[in-house]
Amino acid sequence: MDSLAAKSSTASGRVEPSNLDAIKSVFRVFAEDGMDAGIDHLLAIAHEDCEFHPYISDTVVRGREQVRAYYREAFAAGTEMKAKATSFTESGDEVVVNGSLRVTRPGGGFSESQLSWTYRFRDGQVAEAAWGPRRA
Repeated sequence: MDSLAAKSSTASGRVEPSNLDAIKSVFRVFAEDGMDAGIDHLLAIAHEDCEFHPYISDTVVRGREQVRAYYREAFAAGTEMKAKATSFTESGDEVVVNGSLRVTRPGGGFSESQLSWTYRFRDGQVAEAAWGPRRA
């Protein structure tokens, strides 16, 4: 699962994590601390004007605060989500994660889907995130 992706150096010589490293850290937080904490971690590396295309809705959610509100509303209603990554691929400014998402509804029903999450970066921050059917 780990990659030898290059890290970039800033003018001060400080090493910045690659886009791949940034997304891997988000999925570590998902696994260790839950989806709510993972969404907060993801938004910390997202542009203020980011766009999210959640799999569980046809809605396009724009901006960090709207994304945060969208997920907090779902969690407050009792929806639980668990994301699991099985592979990571970086190509230019895009990182694709294959894995699964288990959604448990407050009434007890659940679904588990094989998905791909696609993260597009601009200037070292997530500009767009889209979830959809698993990509090869």
